[in-house]
Amino acid sequence: MAPRWYIGLSSGSCLAGVDAALVRIDGSGAALAPHLEHFVHEPHSGGVREFLLRVSGEAQPRQLCLAHRVVGEAFANVARKVAEQGKHHLHQILAVGMSGHTVWHDAGGRFPSTLNLGMPAAVAERTGLTVISDFRSRDLVVGGQGQPLTSVVDAMVFQNDHERRVLIHLGGVASVLWLDARNSSTHAAVPRKLEDSPPGLACIALQAAPCMLILDGLMRLATAGRESFDPGGRYAVQGRCLEALVRRWLAHPLFKHKPPRTVPVDEFGPEFLAQAVELAKREGGTLHDLLCSATHFVARAVGEAIGRFLPGTPDRVLVSGGGVRNGLLWRLLEQLLAPVPMERIDRFGVPAESREALAFAGLAALAMDGVPGNVPENTGAAGPRLLGSFTPGSSTNWARCLAWMAAQTAHLRRAA
Repeated sequence: MAPRWYIGLSSGSCLAGVDAALVRIDGSGAALAPHLEHFVHEPHSGGVREFLLRVSGEAQPRQLCLAHRVVGEAFANVARKVAEQGKHHLHQILAVGMSGHTVWHDAGGRFPSTLNLGMPAAVAERTGLTVISDFRSRDLVVGGQGQPLTSVVDAMVFQNDHERRVLIHLGGVASVLWLDARNSSTHAAVPRKLEDSPPGLACIALQAAPCMLILDGLMRLATAGRESFDPGGRYAVQGRCLEALVRRWLAHPLFKHKPPRTVPVDEFGPEFLAQAVELAKREGGTLHDLLCSATHFVARAVGEAIGRFLPGTPDRVLVSGGGVRNGLLWRLLEQLLAPVPMERIDRFGVPAESREALAFAGLAALAMDGVPGNVPENTGAAGPRLLGSFTPGSSTNWARCLAWMAAQTAHLRRAA
């Protein structure tokens, strides 16, 4: 079977910018194999970042609509750029998988809901490619958390025949994923039918703690917006850990919940950050102490999630996300997880910051092939579901997509 190409787009909650992955997909259906061909990170301009920060709070409908369009245009620009730099014409690419920029996600309310900015129509119009977006809503509607949602693709890329692995993602939120060895006899209980999930998949995933969301947020708040992050953790490493603060934060109800669970991002937003600054002042702490304490909090919460909820000791820990550049956070995790070796996913040809963009390209391919992308055991959904909403590209591209989906439907019927 000839390979096909997808573009994956993502925008983390830290507002660092847009990530785009050009991904080659070999195989199809539950047996597809994603391979990263090229990756681009496009930082947001200062004006766009500040606008999105305002919109992420209480925003008027007009502001939300404008941000939806602005983010969509930004996504379209980066999609074109990753194709050009990857030496592919847009007409060679089948579709785009887009996560959008999440401004609201509530999995625990009476009517769980999620809102992602990034107008798919803008991306489809500017690129001519069909866009698959809004992956989380379907999982939410059937009782799931809508997160973590990339487990299936992560397993396709990082699962090993003989080695048990834990993947830690240090993004706005820290998540952990257990990947059993394919040849292990202790596979987690997951669906095995072709139409339900990839064969041999054995993974357990959960959101562990807020991560760069609070580390970057504290930096912005404490410096009155002059600095948006702590480069390499160099401020945090100069501070002392305020144990009273760490214990207070670890007492949050989140950390008593068993999986499936997601981090309630709104509970670690501006009010939490302002309170953290005041509490640090009462303890006689400096900015360095505050950042140091927050970094210890993240590391301990991640370590506790791994120790309490994952089924054993891994042979290797792989780390992704922007937090890999935080030297103090890395060192604390290394100490907590010793003697298990810990390394960046870069070793496998996947830059640490590209994991989510790669994953959403893979989820788009699964949707196109008619294979559910969620793992109900991880999200809490009532069952496996096809994920994503389709926005057709040009008539030629949409015809290609329809032809591919018709062929895959016929294949699934024969397999059944």
